[in-house]
Amino acid sequence: MEPNSALYERDAEMDALTSLVARTGSGRGGFVAVEGPAGIGKSSLLAQVRTVAASSSHRVVAARGSELEHEFSFGIVRQLFEPLLTAAEPEQRGQLLSGAAGQASPVFGPVAGDSTGEHDFAVRHGLLCLTSNLCEQRPTVLIVDDVHWADVASLRFLIHLQSRIDSLSLCVVVALRPDEPIAERHLLDRIITDPACLLLRPRALSADAASTLVRAEFAGATPGAPVEDAFLAACHSATGGNPLLLKETAALLLAESVAPLAVNAEQVARVGPRAVARWVSLWLRRLPAEDLALAQAVAVLGEHVPLEQAAVLAGLPMDTAMRAAGNLQRIELLRASPLGHETEPVGYRHPVVQTAVYQALAPQHLWALHRQAADMLLQAGAEAEKVAAHLLRLPAARDPQLLAVLMRAARDAQGRGSPHAAVTYLQRALGEAPSDAQRLELLHHLGQTLQLTDTDASVRYLREALPLADSVRRRAEIANQLGNGLMLTQRIPEALEAWGEALAQLPHEEPDLTARLHAAMLSVPLLESAAPEMRHDILREVGRQRLRGPGQTVGGRFLECVIAGHDVVVGDPRGVPRALRVVQDGELLQRAVGLTPLALAWWVLICADRPEALSSLEQAVTQAYREGSTSSLVAALTYRALARLRRGSLTEAEADAREAIQATETAGISLHHITLGPIMADILMEQGRLDEAENTLDWTLESDDLPLTGLIYHLLLRRARLLRLQAKPGDALDAALAAGEVFVAAGGQNPAVLPWQSEAALCLHLLDRDEEARPLALEEVRLSRDWGAPLARGRALRIAGLVHDGEQGTAFLEESVHRLRPSYARLEYAKAAADHGAALRREGQRTQARRLLTEAFDIAQRCGAQPLLQHINTEIKASGARPRSPLAGGIEALTPSERRVVDLAAAGRSNREIAQALFVTPKTVEAHLASSYRKLDITSRRQLTDRLSAPT
Repeated sequence: MEPNSALYERDAEMDALTSLVARTGSGRGGFVAVEGPAGIGKSSLLAQVRTVAASSSHRVVAARGSELEHEFSFGIVRQLFEPLLTAAEPEQRGQLLSGAAGQASPVFGPVAGDSTGEHDFAVRHGLLCLTSNLCEQRPTVLIVDDVHWADVASLRFLIHLQSRIDSLSLCVVVALRPDEPIAERHLLDRIITDPACLLLRPRALSADAASTLVRAEFAGATPGAPVEDAFLAACHSATGGNPLLLKETAALLLAESVAPLAVNAEQVARVGPRAVARWVSLWLRRLPAEDLALAQAVAVLGEHVPLEQAAVLAGLPMDTAMRAAGNLQRIELLRASPLGHETEPVGYRHPVVQTAVYQALAPQHLWALHRQAADMLLQAGAEAEKVAAHLLRLPAARDPQLLAVLMRAARDAQGRGSPHAAVTYLQRALGEAPSDAQRLELLHHLGQTLQLTDTDASVRYLREALPLADSVRRRAEIANQLGNGLMLTQRIPEALEAWGEALAQLPHEEPDLTARLHAAMLSVPLLESAAPEMRHDILREVGRQRLRGPGQTVGGRFLECVIAGHDVVVGDPRGVPRALRVVQDGELLQRAVGLTPLALAWWVLICADRPEALSSLEQAVTQAYREGSTSSLVAALTYRALARLRRGSLTEAEADAREAIQATETAGISLHHITLGPIMADILMEQGRLDEAENTLDWTLESDDLPLTGLIYHLLLRRARLLRLQAKPGDALDAALAAGEVFVAAGGQNPAVLPWQSEAALCLHLLDRDEEARPLALEEVRLSRDWGAPLARGRALRIAGLVHDGEQGTAFLEESVHRLRPSYARLEYAKAAADHGAALRREGQRTQARRLLTEAFDIAQRCGAQPLLQHINTEIKASGARPRSPLAGGIEALTPSERRVVDLAAAGRSNREIAQALFVTPKTVEAHLASSYRKLDITSRRQLTDRLSAPT
């Protein structure tokens, strides 16, 4: 930069930022974080970015975090988008909030009184679609200064946006301090360590640049006065080259009439480190009473406060307040802005200055100002959350009015999809000495909201709420949730005690709640390890409940799902119609997508290879995107990934699993790791990505307290498979046997749930121990025959064929192909066909072998199973044929995602309509269409229908 520029030694940073802004103009997104201590020049860089973007006709939306609004739900998001939506004409606003973007509407408007927080993901996704709609109109630059003070809901939106930014004409630039002691540091770390984020760390100014800056400050105030080198060196040394401290040091020395001479270097050393605080203190002592009152009022009210409000809080007439604001701007306490109207916003020129003024207030005076601010906002009809921002700064006052405001703020935050903010307000409300009835509501609400993100705290609140319950029914509802929390924290006896006591007190007139409690108790062996005597008692109760027949309430359906879960573990096919009844009924799909019972029903149907599972999961994913919570989306995506994996749709399965992982990471929910991690690892292993699979299994165990330890056998079996593929069959065998031991101890027998015998048999086969492998393989053949699902049976037969020699082995392989050919399990069929073809090739039946191998190759290619493709090509070459080449074009070359896009396009849907139907961005749709056109050898949408209907 030039010496007279506002920036010194920031050429590299500006080059990088300018390049990303320019790239946005060509439709490629970018994310930048500028990290550095206060005063290093982050805000100046962001201001330059605004100038660059505006000169390129980009849209610029900006926000700034503040300590006061740190808990205000979607505070940053509202700063970014509310001005646009408010200024837009009704038609334009309707376009911006059209389609899925409408799910973000609660963030920007009044919240319905009965809203809940069970749609946090739907709101985040709606905000993503709103951003996409803005970027479709013109390239956009989104700037957030002081993002370290952003609210949690806004940070989670930024993380959600970051992973999808490549397909948007969007550049996001955030600035943060590295050393702020805030609870949300882990979210900021997620942002700046993401591969999509370019991290810039501006350095302190060199001695030369610092000297130039200080000379300019003194030249402006005392033109022609000499500035000595020793004095300049002292300024650089005292401030560490921090631009803001350099400026404030110069300003303070000028205010105290200290000449820039070598003899005054010692005074510089005393001033530098606390230059801002001392400069502010100096001016506060000199300010007239009216100016001081306004400065303090603005410090308390926060960023972008209307001058009218600041005047009321300061107790000043409007004309006096305008004069005071002008005076504060002239001495550079407040930032320069027009003051032509009482609604014009005012604010400090730098957060460090505001903090210095705020911290100079005596505690009693500060509390009084916050209380006055709260009263003023209440009288003005402000949102409850804006009032609550001040109440959070006050000590408890045992005031019913404050309690009502805090409870309303919690409801609003929950309704906007920000449970974290709701928890903050509810915890503060407990200090206002509520009545027992109000305390019950607060504790129960806290326990419910924290169940997935802070289970220990949830248990504490629910325990405290339980004795306050005013009815047997309410007590049972709380006990049900308390038991769930205790189970998640592996306190099984306490969970069973809580559920049992509630059951004992419930009257017969409560069949729904009775069934829910029974379902919770009976689910324990499926999810957690328990003592043998507990397991025996629970399984005996499962048998009794099985005889009662299906219930008609939601709780009755829960119980059906849990019983079906027990059936699938032991391999009893009677569980399939139970699960099918619940899924086809549709009641739980509307009311319980994120809950364990419905997940059990999906699991049963997936293990049975029933197509109804995938149909139900498609509906569940769509519903979760439109109105669901993170937990409901993750559950639906996890089991859809499993269903797609078992069909062999690896690309789609991976997309689902990655979306689920991203959602759990964004929301801070580790509960799903134990089911999601092994599924993702399986997908990656089928694709030959072993290092990534190993990292995924490690990710599964990242949580300090792994929940649902009864499901650890899934993790052990995937570890065994990975070790086998890494050519470590001995270690793999140990892991497979360990998985089997845990599974059998849990009562498990069904190989559709855990094919540990066949995995162990494969390891033994690699160790040349086929005699030991055969009994295991044959036992799995028997168990899979009892269960009856094609995939489990076909896999068991295939492995039996591999560990048996000669005609017997070939017979097993032939039967495996026969069982799998008509099934949905395309990848397992390709494996069976490949192994059968290889056996036939070894027997000299080359023609039949090549036919099977060719068919297997085509299926494996559509599945995206690279290791299998390599194996098949090796066998094809050994059979005397030329190895197969990948499909270059045609309908068969389309990926599943591309096929869905072209089908919708051929049906006349626009790119935006397709994007909303598939929950992707329009840019992603464009990319899929472009790739599809190349593969189909067409150039336009009009040709799609003919090409898709042409015979293949």
